Parts: sequence; C-alpha cells; structure tokens
Amino acid sequence: MKLSIIIPHHNGTKLLHDCLQSIYDNISITNFEIIVVDNLSTDDSADQAKINFPSIVLLKSEMNLGYSGGCNLGAKSAVGEYIIFLNNDTLHAKNWVEELVNFLDKNPQAGAAQPKILNAINKDTFDYAGGAGGYIDKYCFPFVRGRLFNTLEKDLQQYDNTKKIFWASGAAFIIRNEVLKELKYFDNIYFAYMEEIDLCWRLQALGWGIWNVPSSVVFHYGKQTIKENSLKSHYLNHRNSWILFLKNSTSFEKGILIIKRFILDQMAAIYSILTLDVNRFIAIFCSHFWLIYNVRVLLSLRKKNKLRNQNLDLIYNGSIAIDYFFKRKKYFNQIFEE
Repeated sequence: MKLSIIIPHHNGTKLLHDCLQSIYDNISITNFEIIVVDNLSTDDSADQAKINFPSIVLLKSEMNLGYSGGCNLGAKSAVGEYIIFLNNDTLHAKNWVEELVNFLDKNPQAGAAQPKILNAINKDTFDYAGGAGGYIDKYCFPFVRGRLFNTLEKDLQQYDNTKKIFWASGAAFIIRNEVLKELKYFDNIYFAYMEEIDLCWRLQALGWGIWNVPSSVVFHYGKQTIKENSLKSHYLNHRNSWILFLKNSTSFEKGILIIKRFILDQMAAIYSILTLDVNRFIAIFCSHFWLIYNVRVLLSLRKKNKLRNQNLDLIYNGSIAIDYFFKRKKYFNQIFEE
C-alpha cells in the first residue's frame, strides 16, 4: 500500500466528519488507508465516523495518549510506504495528498515534507501551526515561515518556493514509514506540542532532509482539542520546549545557554504579568517545577538520545524572542532572507 493517513482524535463529531469528507473529496489516489485513533473520546464521534465512512480503520485507546501516543498507536498498525499524520480539525485543497506523495517519490533524500498550512477561517492567512515550514532558534523556541509568535502573515505567495525546513508541522505532514520506524516513532513524553520538532530533529540527525511543498495546501482550524491560551496549552508549550532543548541541543554543553534560556523565561513571566496573562505566568513556573522534579528523567532521555547532531545548519543562531519583542522583527523574512 502506498499511503496511510493517521488522524489522532479526541471529541468533535462535526470536526472529524468534515475532515474525513474533505480527504475523500480531494484525493485521487486509491491505494491508501485512513486510520482514526480515538483517544478516549467522551462523545460518540469516532463511532459516528465509522458508520459514515465504513472504510476507515478505527483504533480505540483505553486512555488519552495525546497526539504523540495516538500517532504512535496508529503508525504501528499502518502498512503504507508513506504516512501522513493529520489533525482532525483540517480541511484540504484538491490533490494535496498527491503533491506530497509525488514529492517524496521524486526526492529520495527527503525523509518528510509538509504542505502549506493556512487558517481554515481566514484562508488568505497562514495558520499558527506550521505555516510554510518550521524552524527553531538556539534556545529551542519554534517559529515558522508566515508566523512569528502571534503575528500571522497574509499568504501572498511569498513562501511558495520549495525550501528545506527544520521541522514539519504535526497538523499535517508526510514521512517515510521506514524512517519513522528507524526513529522509533514519536517520544511519548511530550503528550502534545513539539513532539514533531523532536522527531524532525532526530530525522535530520540520521541524514534525511525535510521540505515544504507549497503546491499542497491544507486549512487548519487549530486549538480545538486543547484550547488556545488555556493553562494546559501554555504549560505544555513551555515545558516541552525545555524538554526539546535539554534532550537534543548540543548547545546544552555550553551551560551559559541554559542560564540565558532561564532568563528568557523570566522575561516571559514578567511580560505575562504586564499583559495580565495569568495562565501563562502560572504555566511558566509549573513547567520549571516539573523540570526540577524530573531532572533524572531528562538526563536519562539525553543519555539515550544517540542522534544529537552538531551540524544542523537550520537552527537560528539567535533569539527569536529578542528579535520579535525588542528588535521589532515581526516577519519571517526579517529573520531569514528568502
């Protein structure tokens, strides 16, 4: 089989129905399977999906495994040469699948690729999750072509060149099944947010590349499972960026960077006070407590990670937070020249 499409899911009858309908309406290849992984939904959305789309494979977990665990459960039963991981709150342009599959077929050095991801409500605007491809700075703060922090750019085809990127968005990306198996899948410690960056980091350490494919277009609603600006959302983002940093970064050996990263967190805490963002303030300190309590876990993760690579040239050697908040650089092309 050529392709497996894996959709981790937790609640939302209409979301899942619309996503599945959009896949079938906009795909022309026939040699594929769709695997829906139900992460202990409290509604009957997964069962309704199976009734309305009987050809899907429905896997039910006995607990909420999060994005990473749900994807892993689906991937281990997938038989496709390629796997697309897809959020349940996405819609799709015509032939979006074929463009991704054709890209991997024609580029044997590509281990993964992502489509252009636009906002499902404002379809002329890049989406928060992924845009036209992701990058990170040396402190492991992520940013994307088309979005820096809360500044979303209009899609004016300014990023319609196929380009190597550092990470592909978990909202929608394709990966070779053989590569995923070699990487031993997503790391379940993340639960949600940044697990795809960790995966892409390790993928590049194996010598594979990741590209954006702008001819493939996906529309994303975003923040449907974990609500935007919620305490849980902020907590997982802050905690997971630290896990990403401590597990993968070779800069970790330079202890001064850890201190600088901690200072950046304190600046974020002060900013959250000034903007009355109580959830973010609490989340930052909760993430620090988690890190202190789990030092042994983090050291073990780092020791087991044999794929750290010191020559990943797509890591931005600066601070995206400093550039954005102090140098007033609001757009991606002010950081990287296209």
